[in-house]
Amino acid sequence: MGDQTYNGWANYPTWCVNLWLGNDEGLYREASERASEWRRTTAAPRLPLADDLKSWVRDELAPDLGASFAADLLGYALDQVDWLEIADAWLEAVAEEVS
Repeated sequence: MGDQTYNGWANYPTWCVNLWLGNDEGLYREASERASEWRRTTAAPRLPLADDLKSWVRDELAPDLGASFAADLLGYALDQVDWLEIADAWLEAVAEEVS
């Protein structure tokens, strides 16, 4: 099997989620606030931020499609996201803002 990365990210779903979080003003602000809060209040923020972002995206941003073909595909794609990679990127971004 060949390289499965996408635009420097673990895979397409990871790249796509991070792209949306970074390119929509409201999502950007919320993701930045979450990363800043975890960075400020936790000695090791990587895992809690990854879990927080995953819950936020799955529970609040992804539409409830019920039991359907689209819901299965969306669920599969979100299960492929490397949430730790996204958390690392956001923690790095907020660290640069503070510097």
